[in-house]
Amino acid sequence: MMKTFLRTAGVLVVYMIASAHVGSPDTWFEGNAGPYHVTVQIETAGVVPGIAKVFVRATGDIPQQVTIQANKFDATGGAPPPEPAIAGDDAGLFSGKLWIMSSGSNSVTVAVSGAKGAGKVVVPVVVVAYSRLKLDKPMGAVLAGMGIFLFAGLVTIVGAAVRESVLQPGDAPSATTRRRARVAMSMTSVLLAVAILGGWRWWNSEDASYVRRIYKPLSAVASIDRSTHNPELKLSITDSSWVHRGDSSWLRKNNGTGWTPLVEDHGKLIHIFMIRNDNAAFAHLHSATSDSVHFPTSLPPLPAGDYRVFADVVHESGFTHTMVTSVKVPERANGQAFTSSDPDDSYFTGAPARAKSRAILDDGSTIDWLGQDSPIVAGKPADLRFEVRRANGSLAALEPYMGMAGHAVVERADGSVFVHLHPMGTISMASQMAFAMRQPGDTIKGQLGKRVSEAEMSQMRQMATASGLVSFPYAFPREGSYLVWVQVRFAGSVHTAAFVASVRSAPAP
Repeated sequence: MMKTFLRTAGVLVVYMIASAHVGSPDTWFEGNAGPYHVTVQIETAGVVPGIAKVFVRATGDIPQQVTIQANKFDATGGAPPPEPAIAGDDAGLFSGKLWIMSSGSNSVTVAVSGAKGAGKVVVPVVVVAYSRLKLDKPMGAVLAGMGIFLFAGLVTIVGAAVRESVLQPGDAPSATTRRRARVAMSMTSVLLAVAILGGWRWWNSEDASYVRRIYKPLSAVASIDRSTHNPELKLSITDSSWVHRGDSSWLRKNNGTGWTPLVEDHGKLIHIFMIRNDNAAFAHLHSATSDSVHFPTSLPPLPAGDYRVFADVVHESGFTHTMVTSVKVPERANGQAFTSSDPDDSYFTGAPARAKSRAILDDGSTIDWLGQDSPIVAGKPADLRFEVRRANGSLAALEPYMGMAGHAVVERADGSVFVHLHPMGTISMASQMAFAMRQPGDTIKGQLGKRVSEAEMSQMRQMATASGLVSFPYAFPREGSYLVWVQVRFAGSVHTAAFVASVRSAPAP
């Protein structure tokens, strides 16, 4: 039992620092479902199979009917029928529950209909087992008491049957009969004990197997290469399931089909984030790769120190990973240059502004965190609306930054929560396209991914500029101190503002 407990605890600690959305398992989407503007929140159970809670909030025109439907990316059979979402007390809020039967890349299709017509949207959601339900002590004590009662009752019934069932009414059992009854009771006790022991060992075996299946993201390492004039950050995926993904003998040995290839998300194969442990420095980098294992990229002139490294990738199946590692950045040598590996690379150093206040950029422009002065509460939708103004006070004309009006990164101060946000939510653009574009004939790995990348690039080129307002749907998962980095592009440059937010715990129900 102690080994099982320690193994489970260790896996859960890993999850807290290295899950698909690190420490932030809910999926968020904001966008249009036909003529209706909706925000979708999906709370997965953390166990598989499990029940996912789905919340749909419509703003503006309110639909009359909302249905929700779950489906697996590579499902070969028919999907379960749509379930109706029930309207809540708040106008425009609908909620429902869905059984998610298998782990991996899943989706929830939200269909709406009303006076304005009908529409639907597919929300990709990564479903993995990341927790193990515990048996609370009071329930355990009750079940143990019932077990002892049943054990004693069965032994007593067997003894009474052997001792008295063959007697005539009024006859007393003989010494031989009583001895036979005691032998039968002893044998029954032994048989029951063996059955209980077998059941106990089976249960522990199943429990250990489940713990082994608890989701662990791809492992990675990072290092700094200072041997060149332009220092590099080198990130490498070390997980054997990825490194040997094309080795047929390894796949046969491990009874697996391997990962699907990586696809570009927002035009990049990988998004690498470096955050110094004291949260005083931040970088958002991208890398090209020749083998999808090693990802070198130019190191910005960040201050020396210990950094947490988060790397986002998307698979052709729509499955998303956030890999977590760390690296020590040394002092930059005199004369060492910085030539960016990617035109969309960016970095930021300096003290953050407080929540719901103004951050002043180097060129005099400002980014204001809008919203009321009400506290930010864990588990409740946060008001992440930002207004960008030029130095002269006019609203900035935001230019597409990797296909979005803006990007945001949320990290808990201790690194236990990390998520990369967009105005459309926590979901990946490429993941959503993978579900929308998948066809029954997509059986060759890489076939769908190529179409997804081409369609994504086309959509990014067609994106119009936006006003100086940008918002991100999200709810902070836990109380504590958080850092929020907001990134936008205007006047041909990427600008980053940092804010610190204090999140309160949700009140007890």
